[in-house]
Amino acid sequence: MKNGIAYIRVSKARANMITQDTQLEKIEQYCSLHDIELLSTYMDLDFSGRSTNRPDFQKLFYDIENDNIDVDYLLVYKLDRFARSVNDFHEYMDILDKHDINFVSITQHFDTSTPMGRLVRNILVDFAQFESEMVGERVRDNMLQNAQNGVWNGGPVPLGFSLNEDEKGPNIIPNGRAKDIIKFYNWYLESDGTIRNNSMRANKQRIPSSTGSVWNPNQMSRILKNPIYCIADKESIKYFEDQGFEVLNKQANDGKRGFIRYNRRKPTGTTSVVRDKSKWLIAVAEHEGIVPSELYIKAQKKRDKRKNKPVRAGTGKSLLAWLTKCSKCGRAMTYSYSYSKLADGTKKRYNYYKCRGKQQQGTITCEGQTVKAEQLEKVVLNKLHSLCNDNDFLNGSRGKINSLSEHINQLKEQRKEINSKINQLISEEENLINTLKRSNSERLLVIIEEKVEELNKSRLELEAQLEEIQTQLLDYEAEEYNKQIILSHLRDFNNSFDSMSFEEKREFLQSVINKIIYNEGDVKLELFFS
Repeated sequence: MKNGIAYIRVSKARANMITQDTQLEKIEQYCSLHDIELLSTYMDLDFSGRSTNRPDFQKLFYDIENDNIDVDYLLVYKLDRFARSVNDFHEYMDILDKHDINFVSITQHFDTSTPMGRLVRNILVDFAQFESEMVGERVRDNMLQNAQNGVWNGGPVPLGFSLNEDEKGPNIIPNGRAKDIIKFYNWYLESDGTIRNNSMRANKQRIPSSTGSVWNPNQMSRILKNPIYCIADKESIKYFEDQGFEVLNKQANDGKRGFIRYNRRKPTGTTSVVRDKSKWLIAVAEHEGIVPSELYIKAQKKRDKRKNKPVRAGTGKSLLAWLTKCSKCGRAMTYSYSYSKLADGTKKRYNYYKCRGKQQQGTITCEGQTVKAEQLEKVVLNKLHSLCNDNDFLNGSRGKINSLSEHINQLKEQRKEINSKINQLISEEENLINTLKRSNSERLLVIIEEKVEELNKSRLELEAQLEEIQTQLLDYEAEEYNKQIILSHLRDFNNSFDSMSFEEKREFLQSVINKIIYNEGDVKLELFFS
């Protein structure tokens, strides 16, 4: 008697689907008719056939390749339960062939132990992929039509919006967090407003991100450029058209709606890449906007200005802009340059960092210091390189993070204990109040009222402690997150720094170094870990 194993896959539940029980029942009937003993079943529920990244599918082929199972047949209900891609199908068929395992699709009446079965198998899988691609194309066309009509196509609900339960209205509506979105735009447009400062300010004020955790600059940046927030009117429509976009659904503009952006990213495997802007789609949306067009446009112009900022004295093409401080007066050492005429008549440029104190207020403030830019940058990069190769430093940094994590866990445990005590007090209060309702004894009533008052006082004290612990937790979690990011950057320094663009290098250094103190040739780095 030959033996076999079954593989069953079910996509997300929908009408007329073939359930896992039905698939197994049909496979068992086939095995009974063909004298095959079914040894085991591998089953993936709620997984698409477009990817082979399915837990039991991967376990199945791990067991096959490691000779954990010895069978004659692998049985499936239908070919598309196994794979929808020609490449995937042939790849795993090769593995089955190497281990002398025949493949059987019970509803399509073939098995690969026969030449005809192998031929039919290849034809069917080609059609399965064709059908899958056609379905995908119809879905994409439908989503594109939705976007052109201003319908939000789903995904994580953007911060400031909630899903609308009213099926007749737009599928998302502004919620109470909309005020935070406007706040972020106003912060950014202040004189010292930057994406990084916005993130730090939001964390300091304990404004949670969309995930409920602390903010990072990438999250803030996405909010400050997403047109879903911008109110559509003549000015904002003209702004997008001036950027080279065709704005669709303009007839729906009523001065209240927002925009929808679609087709910005292209899926590539498990990730995605940003498409060329000519392929993006901007449309006046169904949902209400949040940010006035004037505010949104000003923010975009500031972003563009910062992105395309020309070289200027004080920052220029300097890696250490805004980081270097004079040890004598504490003021910034700004980037500047001068030219010297060479013997052949050509000019040579020399780049420096100079103390701003002396430049702006004279020697009464500071005697002043000057250092060649190339010399200082080389010293700083060499120091960073040494630190990144220093296991004691890296382990010490990791130790600081672990210490923070331990403290966070202790605070969480304290929070849990206090919540338990509060719940216990509430329960005692409720029991006493119930007793109070049933009692006719005046003396007992007085005693119970006094006891309830004591319990209430204890509960208020515990709630005050709980609030203090929650405040500490937010602070420590933000610090832990920032230190993890910095340590991750330091670990990548030696491998990735040389391949970065100039702006990426400068941003990298600013994320790791708090300040550089220059003192007559001596250079001291203060990292954010210090």
